[in-house]
Amino acid sequence: MVEFAYQKTPGGHEVAIGPRKRGSAWAQSEGVTPVSQAVSLNAEPGVELSAAFAACRAATLARALDLDDEALRAQPDAEFSPIGWHLGHIAYTEALWLVPGEDPHPEWERLFRQDGLPKAARRALPPRAELAGYLLEVRRRTLARLARGLSEEWLALWRFVLQHEAQHAETIAIVRRLAGFDSPPPQRAALAETDVLLEIAAGRVRQGHDGADALDNERPAADVALPAFRLSRRPVSEAQYARFVAGGGYREPALWSEEGWAWRTAHGIERPLYWQGGVAAGPVSGVSAYEAEAFCRFIGARLPSEAEWERAASLHPEAGFLGEVWQWTASVFAPYPGFAHFPYRGYSAAYFDGRHRVLKGGSRATLAPVLRPSFRNWYAPVTRQIFAGFRYAA
Repeated sequence: MVEFAYQKTPGGHEVAIGPRKRGSAWAQSEGVTPVSQAVSLNAEPGVELSAAFAACRAATLARALDLDDEALRAQPDAEFSPIGWHLGHIAYTEALWLVPGEDPHPEWERLFRQDGLPKAARRALPPRAELAGYLLEVRRRTLARLARGLSEEWLALWRFVLQHEAQHAETIAIVRRLAGFDSPPPQRAALAETDVLLEIAAGRVRQGHDGADALDNERPAADVALPAFRLSRRPVSEAQYARFVAGGGYREPALWSEEGWAWRTAHGIERPLYWQGGVAAGPVSGVSAYEAEAFCRFIGARLPSEAEWERAASLHPEAGFLGEVWQWTASVFAPYPGFAHFPYRGYSAAYFDGRHRVLKGGSRATLAPVLRPSFRNWYAPVTRQIFAGFRYAA
């Protein structure tokens, strides 16, 4: 096992400064995370990583740099930071972890640190050109570091940073949609067999992921036994959901949990956030976990557990499990037995509070670095701004 050593920045944030041998008093006192060396590496990990970082950055920039300064500072929803803040935060985080001590703009640390400023105070941003220059200069330094060679111990950290950018690139797509910068995506061809159920026999699923790209909340993988169940072959479509809307689902408290009904009435929710009139052939999107649960009760079904979703996805990869919409599950976001935080205490563990639900599968805006069945997204059940839908189980 290898452990990373950390030091604190002037702003109080811990940064990795290099591998440290297991068992040192310093590592134990600072809560350093063990990282397994038992990972498979390509012969040229630097080449692979460079290509993956470049592809992810191209997608990030394509979603942001067509906007002017005013648009980059827009904040259409109080729960989501402006697009320009996400650009700065991507650069800051890359410098923080991959080239510690080399951030070209240390004066921006409080602005772009995750816990530096409240979201409402994140609109006073540098101009577009300076944000682009920040991203470019940090990447130049990162690639120079990569060219000097990448040890096995650092692979997990680099993959963490790659996936961090991918997640923020999707958030940028969400903010664009909330701000009205983008129209609804064109509908794909109608999903076949939307009312058909997959018959999943009793058995075991390997839940989680131990590969080089696994995030801390995916580790360690373990076998989970499940009884037989049925799961909708496709995510619920808008046309299916329209039956719930037309059938009075938003006016029937018996279909909702107590918390869900209180939320619905307090906010006057009557349809999904990204509703297209109930005629769209693709998956319904922009629903909270409470809405998903109410629909399931309406048809005499339920949301699947996270483990059920993963088993079905492993047996039927052809059934659109990845890259359509994020799919709510009934599972609370919690650590797997044997969990160890990485690369810092608060990345996942801060959300193991019983108030966040797991979503699986990824949306059409999800980038390749995080598009895998084991990936665990998590949000509070009231959240509907993300590109989320669901399947139902029986």
